Amino acid sequence: MLAFSLPAHAQLIINQNQTPRNMVQNILMGPDVVVSHVAYNGDTNNVVAPVATTVQGEIGTFNGFNTVLGFSGVFLCAGSAQTILPGPNDQLMQYPGGLGGGGFFTTPDLDLSHLTGWDLWDSTGGNNIGNKSILEFDFVPFNDMVSFNYVFSSEEYERWACSQYNDAFGLFISGPGIPTNINGPFTNNAMNIAFIPGSLAPVTINSVNSGRMNISNANGPWLDPFQPCFAANPNWQADSIYYRYNGGQWSNPAAGAGPQSEAPYNTDPFYIQHNGLTVKLTASAAVQIGETYHIKMGIANTADNFYSSAAWIEGGTFAALDRFTLTVDAGYNVDLSDTVPVLYQSSTDSVFLRFNRWGGFYLDEYLQLAVGGDAVAGVDYLPAIPDSLHFNQLDSAVVLPLVLPVHATETRDLIINLITSEGNKVANYHFILAGENTTGVRPLASRTDGLVVFPNPVNQALHVTLPSGMKGPAEVQVLDMTGRVVLRQGLNAPSGTLNLGQLPNGLYTVKVEADGQVATARVSVKH
Repeated sequence: MLAFSLPAHAQLIINQNQTPRNMVQNILMGPDVVVSHVAYNGDTNNVVAPVATTVQGEIGTFNGFNTVLGFSGVFLCAGSAQTILPGPNDQLMQYPGGLGGGGFFTTPDLDLSHLTGWDLWDSTGGNNIGNKSILEFDFVPFNDMVSFNYVFSSEEYERWACSQYNDAFGLFISGPGIPTNINGPFTNNAMNIAFIPGSLAPVTINSVNSGRMNISNANGPWLDPFQPCFAANPNWQADSIYYRYNGGQWSNPAAGAGPQSEAPYNTDPFYIQHNGLTVKLTASAAVQIGETYHIKMGIANTADNFYSSAAWIEGGTFAALDRFTLTVDAGYNVDLSDTVPVLYQSSTDSVFLRFNRWGGFYLDEYLQLAVGGDAVAGVDYLPAIPDSLHFNQLDSAVVLPLVLPVHATETRDLIINLITSEGNKVANYHFILAGENTTGVRPLASRTDGLVVFPNPVNQALHVTLPSGMKGPAEVQVLDMTGRVVLRQGLNAPSGTLNLGQLPNGLYTVKVEADGQVATARVSVKH
C-alpha cells in the first residue's frame, strides 16, 4: 500500500516504502536493459531505504506530474525528503532535517568530491561531502546507447551560487569502451555523464544557475566573486537557459531558516520546496551490446550539511536506444509521404542526408557506413557515400549532400547501413532514387514554402501560421528526429498556438496537412 507522507494540499506525492531494487527494476527501467546488483549507499540488501539522519540522505519514488517537475520517477536527496522536498516553497530549509542541524557530519565520496571543484579534493579523502544519497547498479544493454532523463534541484540556489558550497550531482558510468580521460579520474575507471547540454561541464550549483546574480548574491573571492562559477563552467551565464527559478530570491545571502514570501511560489504546492531546478536534462553514453556496465547516481551536500539538493530521475527512461539514425531533409525533390523516402533526380537541387547522433556526445569518433542496393555511385548519385563519417566531440549531426543527376527514368534502390557497437549493430535505411519530377508540383510531404513558425528556438508557446492558399481545418503534427509523432493537434483557423513546453530540448519537424496539401518547418525546442 502506498504511504502518502504529505499534507493534503500538496501535489508532490512521495513513497518511501519500496526497496531500492524495486525502484530500479519497476520504476526506472525502460526497454532493452537488464539490471542487477542494486545498492543504495553501499548496502546491497533488498531492504527499504533507511530514514535520513544528519549523516545520510534519502531515496524514494515520487509522482510530480502536478508539480513544476512534470513527471514521476525516483528521487535522491541530501536530507529528509518529507520535509525538504514538497512544496510550496515557503521556507528556507537550512538543515537536511528541516528543523535543526549541528556540525558537518561527513559521508565521504571521492567521486562527488571531485565534481565540487575543491582544490586537493583527492587528498582529503572526499571529506567535503555530507548527507550523500547514492544509488548504483549493474546493467546489460541490448542497443548501442543508454540514456535517461533527470532534473537537479537545490535549496542552495539564489543564495549560495558561485561559492564553495557547490552541491553536485554525478552520474558515473564504467564498463567496456567508456573513456577515462574525459572528466575523471573517478573510481572504477568511470566517467561522469551528467553534462550541461552542448558541453562537457558537469551539472552543479556553480555551473548552471540563474546567471543573473548581482555581486551580493555571488560568494566567491572578494576581488572575484563570480570566479567559482567561471571555474565550474566558463559558459555559466549563457547556460542559464537550462535553469528554472522557483522562488527564494534574496538581495543578500543570509544564514538560518525562515519563511519565504514570494508568490506564487510560497502559496502554490505546484512548486517544490527548493529555490531552483534545472530543466529536464538527458544523460547518455555509448555502450556495446551485451556487455556489463556499472552506473552510480549520487548527490550530496558540499562543505556543510545545510541547504540540501536533490536529483529526480524520470521513470521508464533508463533505456537502451539507437544512438545513430538517418533522415533526409525535406526539399523539392524529396517525397516523404510513404514509408520509403523517394529522392528525385534534379539538375538544380541536392538532397541532404542527415546522420543524427543522439548520445555519447563526449566522443570524437567515426560512424561506419556500408552501401547497398542497385544505385551506382557516380551515375545515379554523387559523390560516392564514404565508408565512414567523422563526428567531432559534441556534434549531434553530420549532413551529407547528394546530387542526383538527371539521366534516366527508371528507379534505383539505395540502401545505407549504419554500423555501431563494434559491428554488433547494423541499422538499414532504404531510399528509392527516381527519375526527374516533371509535374511541377512539390511532392506531398516535402512542401515547405510559406509555413510560418515562431519563435524559433521556442521555449513553450509556438505560433503556427498556415501558408497562403492552404485552408483549414488542418491537422498539425510535431515529429521528433526519428519521425515519431510526439504531438498532434487540430487547427481550425489560419493560425494557432502549440504548447511545446513538455518536449525535451532538440530539433523537431512541424507538419501541417489540410485540403490535400502538406507544409513542414523545422523548429528547435530550447528550455
